[in-house]
Amino acid sequence: GFLNHFGSRKMMKEVKEAFRFVNSSDMWNMLLWTIALVSSYLQLLRARIFGSKPTPISSSIDPKLGSSRPICVITGATSGLGKATAFALAEKGFHIVLVGRSPQLLSETLKEIKSKNKDAQLKTFQVDMSSFKSIFKFKNSLDKWLS
Repeated sequence: GFLNHFGSRKMMKEVKEAFRFVNSSDMWNMLLWTIALVSSYLQLLRARIFGSKPTPISSSIDPKLGSSRPICVITGATSGLGKATAFALAEKGFHIVLVGRSPQLLSETLKEIKSKNKDAQLKTFQVDMSSFKSIFKFKNSLDKWLS
């Protein structure tokens, strides 16, 4: 009697916890990111198999510069590989879009790159890549900047 009652109570608690998780934003973020990653890989695989060629984007020319420097968007640009990539591509003449969470770190990274490469063309955007709202805001800001 008691063991069955205790066992069913524990099971009900676990079921409630499972439903709470299924209805949480964390679960949906994990699920949607996984779907987005799988979709991206499938698109790349399809392009590789069927040999589609990249379409040049006319808006990659920065209207403010009047130049045709290639543009590279680098997420996580304030530390580690992202920062190293930003330095390397700025040296190669790319127009670098630095993306990161911290406005202070973005500003410091921009100054560091400029101190080593006076000709570097840089633009910064504060974005939290774990927030869909922030990502969509970034997309709209980037589109506006490119047009």
